[in-house]
Amino acid sequence: MKKADDNTFVFIVNVKANKHRIKQAMKELFDIDVAKVNTLIRSDGEKEAYVRLAPDYDALDVANKIGII
Repeated sequence: MKKADDNTFVFIVNVKANKHRIKQAMKELFDIDVAKVNTLIRSDGEKEAYVRLAPDYDALDVANKIGII
């Protein structure tokens, strides 16, 4: 997982995971609201999820909370 700009996080997820399940997992694991999820399957076969946080949340604060920073 790495932090991107624009209140967005990038996660490597299971190829079978869908957007609804990713959004639900973010709510359950980190107790944060998600505004939008975009997914991408890379050429090496891994799936990336671009998770944009709701406007109420700041990416840096959330990163601190979950232990990235």
